[in-house]
Amino acid sequence: MIIFLLLIFGLVTGYISIMAAGGGALLLVPLVGFLVGPHLVAPILTTGNAIASPFGIFLFWKYINWKVALWLLPGIIPGAIIGAYVYTQMHPLLIEFTVGLFLVSTVFQFGFGRKKKSFIMHLPYFPMLGFVTTLFSSIIGAVGPVQNPFFLNYGLNKEELVATRGVSSLMMHSTKLVAYFHFGALNSELLTYGITIGLGVMVGMLVAKHFLKIISIQRFDSYALSIMFISGLVLIFRVSAQLWEAVA
Repeated sequence: MIIFLLLIFGLVTGYISIMAAGGGALLLVPLVGFLVGPHLVAPILTTGNAIASPFGIFLFWKYINWKVALWLLPGIIPGAIIGAYVYTQMHPLLIEFTVGLFLVSTVFQFGFGRKKKSFIMHLPYFPMLGFVTTLFSSIIGAVGPVQNPFFLNYGLNKEELVATRGVSSLMMHSTKLVAYFHFGALNSELLTYGITIGLGVMVGMLVAKHFLKIISIQRFDSYALSIMFISGLVLIFRVSAQLWEAVA
């Protein structure tokens, strides 16, 4: 039953991740946590994303902005190593809450979709973005569309944003996977769960590719902002619920 549900969750996640440039994996955090336990979410989602990311790159290969992807890499590697170690040592509630607040704030940063940009983003800023997002992702399991405001403010959109995020995701999750193995945070059962999610994500991506071509840039931006806001609320609610359980 768990395998079937994870497959369905993965399919929905893949669709959302293409149509709204991410966020599906972040919505999986509470769902997977409910099924297998919140402390096992990070390595499972990392496995699923590491498997599905190459397929997403294949689907959108010609749209990849390699400059942005390569500038992210120097931050991703240390972020994954440090984050995987921290994951084995601490509870991620404070980081989850901070990420949630940031995602909710993006709706206001972009003036509820009226602004094209909320700040200026330059290439030399991307290594730090890669480090911070990979660090948080290693601890939480996914940070969803946290990179999107930075990509949008740099000027990426639609297929280019989705494709470049795919390369970033592959670099991030494959490095995290190696780090989790090194620190003993993965076993055969968690790998099976992650592979199941990854297969579902690939199907969802394939379905979404057709629909992404026919929606306008404005509609895509509104989807991206909406999923950022919803993802932020999910994280904030998840942290609040866990704190309530702890004090109740």
